[in-house]
Parts: sequence; structure tokens; C-alpha cells
Amino acid sequence: MAELEAKIYEHALKNSNGIDNDYLNDALPEHTLEDIVNGVNRLLQSGQLELLQVGRTILYRGVHRSEMERMSELTSDERLVYKHIENSGGEGIWVRTLKQKTNLLQGVITRCLKVLEQRALIKSVKSVKHPTRKLYMLINVDPSSDVTGGPWYTDQEMDSDFIDQLARQCYQFIYAHSFPRHNTKAVYSANHTGYPTSSQIKRFIHENRITNVDLSTANIEELLAMLVYDGKVERVAPVFDMGAGGGGRPAATSDPRTDWMYRALRVNARDSPLTDIPCGRCPVFDRCSDSGAITPAKCEYFKKWLAF
Repeated sequence: MAELEAKIYEHALKNSNGIDNDYLNDALPEHTLEDIVNGVNRLLQSGQLELLQVGRTILYRGVHRSEMERMSELTSDERLVYKHIENSGGEGIWVRTLKQKTNLLQGVITRCLKVLEQRALIKSVKSVKHPTRKLYMLINVDPSSDVTGGPWYTDQEMDSDFIDQLARQCYQFIYAHSFPRHNTKAVYSANHTGYPTSSQIKRFIHENRITNVDLSTANIEELLAMLVYDGKVERVAPVFDMGAGGGGRPAATSDPRTDWMYRALRVNARDSPLTDIPCGRCPVFDRCSDSGAITPAKCEYFKKWLAF
């Protein structure tokens, strides 16, 4: 039986997502299902396996020796609290939620959390959604973007300047590709496919080193959604998918796999992105030339504008 248990344990360690009885029955054809189930029960009792539930399926996960050693040093209450914190992953878990799930007294939970923190097994983090709540997660787990706010937050505060600057860069890039260059008053035909997509905008930001922050395509789409709702750009479906929703504001039923394009809307001259260029409101514009004391190469306004 010790040989069978060793085989079960080995298979469980190799499959970190868990294994079930059907898997073990196929992997160990030389043993009966009854023997396999008995072996699994003994491993569960010894702490070498733990149960996982995925939907209605019960799975077994192998527990590494180092983890078993850590668990053996904890009391039953501390192990219970640790397991619930572990299951919370990068989302973390609130003290009140721990109390509901463990049915332990508040004083017991507080003591368990203190012990686990002292042993460097867990850590506490603050959530941007609930600033007054302290969430707990394993020490080696990174908080999810829902907890930290992703790239839009710095020290738990929304970085509005950073968001506005990136949104402006996205808008200028879209605007530059939304109208024919030889005649900005003209429009492209209905089957035009040259409008930029979110992945192209992401590549533009990365290649031009507009920010050192690693932005995902989803982050770019959040900026684009803001521009859409501000009425500055609209989404345009690919030509082959024009019947799926067309352009305009995002629809709740739209296919998330659609590679949407983005087109700038017509704006008044005073709202044109060209007005962001320092030349548009330079106090010494009339004295600027290719040579002399005031030139584009020496322009302090340009340096500040390019460095933002």
C-alpha cells in the first residue's frame, strides 16, 4: 500500500490543478479503484493531499513537504485561517469574511492573523475599492489589479494626470489616422480599414516610450472607452462584421473577440489636438524662425511639451 500511496502522491504533485479518481484509475490500471480510494483517504488524513472543489468536481492536490512542515507548526485554527487566505488568491480576504467562513470568534481570528504575519506566511494590503478595509493574502502572492487599481493608481490614489496624458496621446494618434491627410475635411469611405485598433495604439505607446509603465491591451481599451464616452472617438467594427453592431458606443452584447477599430469624431477647431502643440498658443510665434535667437530647436515650450 505504501507503494500505491507514493504513486498517487507523485501524480498529485505533478498536476498542480488537481486530479480526480478517474484520472488515478486510468494512470494506475494495475490497482483497483477501491485500493486507490483507500490510498487517497490515507494521504488526506496524513495531510499529503488536500481536497479542491471545482464546480461539482472534487479534486486532490498534492501538498509539498515544505508546506506540510509549515502546516504542522500551526494550530488547527491557524491552519483553517491560512487555507481561507490561500484560497482568496490575489483578491485577498477581509477579516469579516474570514469570520463568516471560519465561524471563529473575532479574538481567535485576530490572534491567528498575528501569528501568520509573524511567521511571514501572510501579508495585509489595502484595497483602492475599499480603502478602510485591510485584506489578507499569502506573502508570495501579488495583489490583483482590482485591489491595487492597476496602472491608474499610485500609492492608493488615482493618478488623474497620468490618465489624462495617456488618453490625450491615444486621441492624437487616432485623430491622425481618422481623416485623409491631403484633405482633413474629407472622410474615408465606409469600407475603410485603416483606423487604429487597441493593439496598434498599445504598440505606438510602447515604441515611442510614452510611458515606462507596462500597459496591457485591456488597459488601453479602458482609456479608449473613456474617450468613447467623452464623445471624442467612436468604435468601428471591421468591415466583415458590420452587421454585428457597427460603430459608436460599446454595446453590452458585442463580441469581445471583435478587433474593434477607433475613429476620431469631428471637433471644433478650438478643440483640435493641434491646439495642444505649443506653437498654437506661443506668445513669440511671430518672431520664431529657422535661425536666430528664437527657433523650434531652442524652444523651451517644446521641451516641456515633449517631456510631459
